[in-house]
Parts: sequence; C-alpha cells; structure tokens
Amino acid sequence: MTLQTRRQEDPAVLASIIILTKNGDRYLRSLLDGLANQSLAEHAEVILIDSGSRDGTLRIASEYPEVRLHEIPPEEFGHGKTRNLGARLARGEFLVYIPQDATPIGRDWLEKLLRPFADASVAGVYSRQVPRPEANVMEKFFLGETYSSRPAVRSLAQGEEASLARCFFSTVSGAVRASVWRSHPFRDEVIMSEDQAWAADVMQSGFAIVYEPDSKVLHSHQYGLADVFRRNFDSGYSMKQIFGGKTGIPFRHVALRLAREGKFVLRTGSIGDWLSFIPYETARHVGFVLGVHAEKLPVSMRKRFSSLRYFWGQPSGMKN
Repeated sequence: MTLQTRRQEDPAVLASIIILTKNGDRYLRSLLDGLANQSLAEHAEVILIDSGSRDGTLRIASEYPEVRLHEIPPEEFGHGKTRNLGARLARGEFLVYIPQDATPIGRDWLEKLLRPFADASVAGVYSRQVPRPEANVMEKFFLGETYSSRPAVRSLAQGEEASLARCFFSTVSGAVRASVWRSHPFRDEVIMSEDQAWAADVMQSGFAIVYEPDSKVLHSHQYGLADVFRRNFDSGYSMKQIFGGKTGIPFRHVALRLAREGKFVLRTGSIGDWLSFIPYETARHVGFVLGVHAEKLPVSMRKRFSSLRYFWGQPSGMKN
C-alpha cells in the first residue's frame, strides 16, 4: 500500500514528528510552519519536548494548536533518553525526529522521507541536510560531502563489523519505524550520536538504513572554534562508546578529504575563511582524538572539554 492510498483509507496517525527544544526560538516558527504545510499534515502529530527554555520557544509553540507540548526539567534531558520519551508519547507508525533549528524544504518533505518504508526491511530513513546561506564555508563543505545527491541503502552482511562509515544515520530529519524502536530503543548511556548507536543496533539485527536525498531540510550551524572543539570531543567519545573508536574511515581518505576541503575553501571562501580553515580543522580533529581517549583524562578535564557537561556527572561519564 502506498502512502497516498494509506492516507485515503486509514485516518490513524501515520507519523509522529518529535521536536526537542531548548531556547530554540530563532528557527522554530519556520519549522512549525513547514510542518503545518506538509501534504501529509493531516496524518501527522507534532510533539514538542522542551527542557527549560527561557526565550520565546514556549510562546511560539503555544500559537500552534496542533503541537502537543511536554515540558521536562533541564537535568532530565539526555540525547537518547529524551528521544525515547518522545517515542513513548507518540501514536504514529513512524517516529520522525527533527531539531528546533531545521526547516523542511517543500510540502513533500515528509512524504518523501517515509516512502522507503514500503520495504519492510527498512528500519530508518534520513534526509539530506542543506546548509543555510549564512553557513561558513567549512560547514557547507561538510554538509555537501556528507549529504550528497545520491540515495543509499545500507545494511550489514552477516558477521560484518559495525562502524561509523557503515552505520551512519541522523535524527536531524530522521524517521524510525515505531515497531522497530520498541525492540531497539535509543541508548541512554551514550553522550551523543544516539542515532549512530541506534543504526548500529538495528543493522546488526538485519534491518536496513536508507538515505533519501529527495527529502531535504535547511540545517547548519555557526560554531566558533571552542564550540567546534567541544562538539567533536563529545563526538569522539561517543564513537568510543559505540564503535570502540573505530570510524571505518582510512587515514588516507581523511587526508584526501582535507585536501578537497582546502581547495573548496580557497575557491569559494573569503580571506576570513582562508585564515580560519587551519584553526577550525585543528580544533575539530584534536577535539575528536581527545574525545576518543577521554577515559584517560581526569573527569574535571572532560567537563571542561565537553559541551555536555551534565553527562560527566553520570555513572557512564565518571568511569575510567
């Protein structure tokens, strides 16, 4: 049964769109307007879980009667934990995660995202991320390399080792089959990259992950050097937790990618971009390597290096 046929025959909730917010008023209105404009909007519910916003986030959410608001204290937030909460609150056949700073492109963003689920072996599908016009040139290169125009279907052969390269998935516009989530919830104990951990779990159980570039969202960040370092420190530690630090990406490929990025910056960037390229990439790679080896560092240093300091006060972050 196609999604169009199901929409005509079954009035039940097809998709639960789950948004996690904290001080997200900058792009939230464009996100909610984009969701309301979807061709499948009548068959979707919107759940917004806020963890202590002090800006206009709650006021904006209150202007959209279709939004189901659920508030939690900031100390209860966790990347995997709160996504699991959203899934428990949901009624849809598919769980669609999208962050507060993403904007769907087109009225068919959701319909295109859900199409690959016609194959029962597909557990998750994720969209293409398109950088916003104001994104810096390094962010544009990263998103262009990571989210190409070519669709992909990924699965693991029996006995094949899981790695970041093989099990990439994103809950920045990522959909999960609810029935699969019930047997494979997000891991609570990982600092971040809970989407990669989930993908590894379901792929090792025989399911497939699909990248659907026809479903697109505007999404990018404007990180300073300290933010780049901290985010990649957390990312490195999550790769240690999930894959034992194995990315599945050979050093030669990393070097070639840096060379391509350098050429891209020189060709399309400003003088400011040229000057910031080496510090930016140094912060990114040093942060990641230190994160992979975070358990060798004192907890006090882990907290200073991390953007998610609350994590290091938990048992999973305290262990050596």
